Amino acid sequence: MTPIPPYVLALDVGSTSIRARLYDSHARLIEGVGHEIRRTASSSGLEDPEALRQTCETVISETLKEAGPACSDIAAVGMACFVGNVVGIDASGNAVTPLYTYAHSGSGPEVEQIKQIVDADAIHEATGAPLHTSYQAPRLLWIKNHRPDEYARVTKWIDLGAYLYHHWFDSIEIPCGYSVASWSGMLDRNSLGWHQPLIDAIGLDASTLPTLANYSESVHGLADPYRSEWSELANVPFYFAVGDGAGANIGSGRCTQDTAVLTVGTTGAMRAIVRMEDSPIPPGLWAYCIDREFSLLGGAVTDGGSMLDWLHQTLRLTGERITDVELATVEPDGHGLTVLPFLRGERSPGWASDASATWQGITASTSPADMARAAIEAISFRFALISRLLDQSGTEFTEIMAGGAAILKLPTWLQIVADATGKTVVAAPERGTTARGVAVLALNALGVMKSLDVPPASGERVEYHPDSGAHATYQSAIERQQDLYARLIGK
Repeated sequence: MTPIPPYVLALDVGSTSIRARLYDSHARLIEGVGHEIRRTASSSGLEDPEALRQTCETVISETLKEAGPACSDIAAVGMACFVGNVVGIDASGNAVTPLYTYAHSGSGPEVEQIKQIVDADAIHEATGAPLHTSYQAPRLLWIKNHRPDEYARVTKWIDLGAYLYHHWFDSIEIPCGYSVASWSGMLDRNSLGWHQPLIDAIGLDASTLPTLANYSESVHGLADPYRSEWSELANVPFYFAVGDGAGANIGSGRCTQDTAVLTVGTTGAMRAIVRMEDSPIPPGLWAYCIDREFSLLGGAVTDGGSMLDWLHQTLRLTGERITDVELATVEPDGHGLTVLPFLRGERSPGWASDASATWQGITASTSPADMARAAIEAISFRFALISRLLDQSGTEFTEIMAGGAAILKLPTWLQIVADATGKTVVAAPERGTTARGVAVLALNALGVMKSLDVPPASGERVEYHPDSGAHATYQSAIERQQDLYARLIGK
């Protein structure tokens, strides 16, 4: 089908890849236009913001080259970014700290320090996020406690999206969008301002936080040298960054409350879009703003596909990572293992930041396929627990739209999720759902699209229906995992 202008350039800054794509006015991908650079996320949770900026700029430049004459029809630029990141800049806008990401987990003592000052349940209800090392307040306090010289040099604490726009528009006063701010765990969901009790608890100067804005607000007027290098974008609006999870849900084409979206890449998350006023937050889940009207309710795990990478490296396996054929040779819960899949601590639903991985039941006959199947099942059990909490919150859904490279490569994993949750799983017909979601949001901000609930543009619908026998087997396995969790982690 012939693309219909206007076009949107969507930048998707992920943990392991940075890509740009071009979409038309119906949020349809323009084939053959786009560029992607794969990267390896830092295991320490510290990234070089300048290296990330240069990669983003390369991706945009290459995409504009591929677009050719179509560049004249680009009406906007949008961005999604891996969230839970923060970098400190000085008065000149130079980075004086590394970019700290959600994977920086050293702030466990700071979490406990904050809990002595504030009501943790009240913080969860107000911000939508529990007190945990994944979030910004404990991280800023950790920097203050352990990197005081670094902390003292900071004029502003900003997210990666704002850091990019600061350079591209030569402005230190780039607002932070509500979506990204909400993922920091410091946004008050009612007032849509920074949550003052957390600011006071960590002794932060509130003036070091950026102003806040809706994603539909924008900046325009590129500064040199970008104005000449990206002349096609010189005066188009650049909308503020949104969380990658928000982009994935919207880009999947299923924004209604009867569908949850599961994304499994390096990490994993299950989320449902709800209206802000209809989103009570059960213990164990989080709720992040998308804009003034909509919120994401759900939960996340830190280790998704990264668990399979770790197994491959640790067992010193050769060739490609575990294949679907190998996984399918092991019956549901047929490996004799119980696994707590926490290589880098736990997020939803228990939020035990100091939890570590446990493998119970390994014998001399345990095979790599057994371990891989057990790991995937264990991660899927955490999603099943999140699914239960979503149901209990009143956000009952009948199916799960699953996307992300890690899970889409393994149909057996899709079936495991169906069997563990007891819900139909649909393989996302769209690829690059996060970038497509960015395009939908930008088109909505432009007034081209009137709704965020845009059907998938293409692709065959492939469904995985739960097997009653496997579902019963997995309910017992989930209880066994929960028993091990209670004995070792104590929650």
